[in-house]
Amino acid sequence: MRKVLGLLLLFGLLAVIPAKAAEVYQQNLSQWKGQVKEITGREYKFLVAPEKVNADVTKAFKEIWDQAKDVAAKLNISMTEKKKDPFALAPTIKTYFDTPDFALWQKGFLIRVTTNYQRGYPASPLRVSVKGINGSFSKVLATKLEAKGVKSSSNAEDNIGIGKGGQLVSYVDKAVNFTLTRGELGQMNLADFGAYVPELLKLGLPADTKLTAHVAYGMRCRPGHMELPGLDKPLSVSMEAWSRTEGGAPFVYDFSFGYDGDFTKQIEAHKAGEKLMQALYAQLGEKLAMKDVHTWIGSKVRVLLNKPL
Repeated sequence: MRKVLGLLLLFGLLAVIPAKAAEVYQQNLSQWKGQVKEITGREYKFLVAPEKVNADVTKAFKEIWDQAKDVAAKLNISMTEKKKDPFALAPTIKTYFDTPDFALWQKGFLIRVTTNYQRGYPASPLRVSVKGINGSFSKVLATKLEAKGVKSSSNAEDNIGIGKGGQLVSYVDKAVNFTLTRGELGQMNLADFGAYVPELLKLGLPADTKLTAHVAYGMRCRPGHMELPGLDKPLSVSMEAWSRTEGGAPFVYDFSFGYDGDFTKQIEAHKAGEKLMQALYAQLGEKLAMKDVHTWIGSKVRVLLNKPL
């Protein structure tokens, strides 16, 4: 039964595109139809195994950047390193909240609290994101995500990762984002988050449900920019390493790039981004990619929570 469910998830909820079929963006445009206007951005994610790169995080980032840059150059995609401190590290803490049995995940929701740093100290306020995940395109977009009593923003993002056999996988998540002080989050149980996103209190769980924190200690760098055809400006390239303990060895790295805007007017960028992702896997899969990379579909969160497909 578990295998059957896994197959349903893989082929029913994700857009898995055979190498010789239409590009992923074409498949998505065909399936999404008029709802495509709700997509606000696209991100490409390539997961890297820590054991395949240098143990020093800064050196590992440079190693990944250099190899990805070489792959991009063969496709006439320019990647330009920043002149000043391209591999400077920016720490962050991302904490994901769920019940011990992952009831929120199973119901298609994800709560994330991000702590950034300024001058070496945790900054306030905290950034809170509540996401609709793990469903078909129409189901995720139908998720009611509205923040109450705070200024907020929302987005729906198309994510591109590596699937089985190196085929590209597309999945959509939707989020509402806002900021709060630590005190405004109370005990960080379901009621505390539900006070700002009421939909969380309509999932059939008691309001006083205690949530478990799953913490990712991150180090991020933005070493430079990439130029994709069809975009009016270069886009930032990001790399991030996640550890389970502060200062601990990373358990996953990623190389990612993305852009916002009207999905229907970025066809050339979609085409080039997909070709680059396929080339990264074809040329660097053995050298860099996570083991069973297709089970994580580019999601560090799945790795953190041990939620493979």
